[in-house]
Amino acid sequence: MWCVKRTSSLLVLALLLPVQAWAGFLAHGSTIEPNRMKYEYYAFEADYALIGGLRVYGYGTYIPDSAYKRIYDERHDRFHGFGAAGNQTLTVDESLRRDVERVLGKTMRLDLGGYDERMLCYASSRPGDDTVVLFTLSHCPEECSRVSEIQVRARKREVRVLKKCASVPGVSRNIATESGLRLGMTANEVRAVLGSPQHIQKGLQGTMWFYGASVGVYMSHAEAVRRGYPGIEHVTIPGTNVAPAPGFDKYIVVWLRQDRVSAWRVWLDWGV
Repeated sequence: MWCVKRTSSLLVLALLLPVQAWAGFLAHGSTIEPNRMKYEYYAFEADYALIGGLRVYGYGTYIPDSAYKRIYDERHDRFHGFGAAGNQTLTVDESLRRDVERVLGKTMRLDLGGYDERMLCYASSRPGDDTVVLFTLSHCPEECSRVSEIQVRARKREVRVLKKCASVPGVSRNIATESGLRLGMTANEVRAVLGSPQHIQKGLQGTMWFYGASVGVYMSHAEAVRRGYPGIEHVTIPGTNVAPAPGFDKYIVVWLRQDRVSAWRVWLDWGV
């Protein structure tokens, strides 16, 4: 997981404006309100699970309205192809640790240091397959139950904690998101799915393409409970006509080597 320090996203918890939120924009029917400032600055502490994980990457960007719907497309969150038969799905911000271990088997929880760094790591045991998948857990260090990030990597040598990863047949290079993100796709194919990156930067594991956006979410109590955050439903402050919208950030990073995807990760982060 990457520690994100936000310095200019001041309206994520903004008071309710005349609602022009996008009804049904998320698959569960909640509505969202894009960050009205539109200019964002992100500073990422590098992933502690990777070689060279102390490096920091940062960028600022203007985010057009068209980018919100593309980034928040929930098809990016659903990762297909897990399990020995390749027919299991795990989903960012919905799957729990017990779901991961049901599909891939038990493994130790890695406490790596840094910001909420609690991870599960699985490496492919299939001959000739170098794939590694990292799951970051939320609600840490107390519960550590829900998966807030899934990261897929094509090169075991890039993973600093590889010796602590479970070796399983349920991980392979065939894992892909419902939206079509997968290892080996070209830069042009990435653009077709995610659009042009907000920022490009060289890193130890290849060239990184960054995507991110912040929204307020108007969520029902039932959906808030299902996602494990029962206090974030959209309600009006007693005695006022004001309803704060809980902040919800989403980040996607894609690594490329020689114009081919060598890794990608999807992270959803609640500002609660």
